[in-house]
Amino acid sequence: IEHRRVFMDTGWEHPSTYEYLRGPLAEKIGPIEEIRAETNMEALIRSKAMFPSRVRRYCTQILKIYPMQAYISRLVDEGNDCVNAVGIRSAEGADRAKLGEWDWSDGFDCEVWRPLIRWTLDDVIAIHHRNGVKPNPLYLACARRLGCWPCINASKAEIRLIADLDPQMIN
Repeated sequence: IEHRRVFMDTGWEHPSTYEYLRGPLAEKIGPIEEIRAETNMEALIRSKAMFPSRVRRYCTQILKIYPMQAYISRLVDEGNDCVNAVGIRSAEGADRAKLGEWDWSDGFDCEVWRPLIRWTLDDVIAIHHRNGVKPNPLYLACARRLGCWPCINASKAEIRLIADLDPQMIN
């Protein structure tokens, strides 16, 4: 299937995620476009003078959704038919567990496909092994999900892992 690989960069990921995306993963699947909002997580927190929370999840909207909507809108304006394939899993959170594999998104004005929505972490690791590419090192360090480091939805166990692996992020 003709497609573009896109990484929504919040500026808040672990350095090994960037290394992985630009190195082993890109070597295996091809170039990955990195899209960033006009701001990053740290600047956004400072400008709002508060951390995002489960109730005030402004970070996802501003750092991921809005830039992706603009990206898809440009593709549609250029005459492309788009499907937004999103690599999230239901095991990554209660809200994600409610999502289906396919939905129409008015916000993106296209179909949203979540091909991994019912995958387990073991499924993620297995497909990497089947295709001869090591998983992101954070998975191998026992991270249950990848993304912002830390995510506002991180469990206490994930915060503990971040404190052990990357104490400057907790500071």
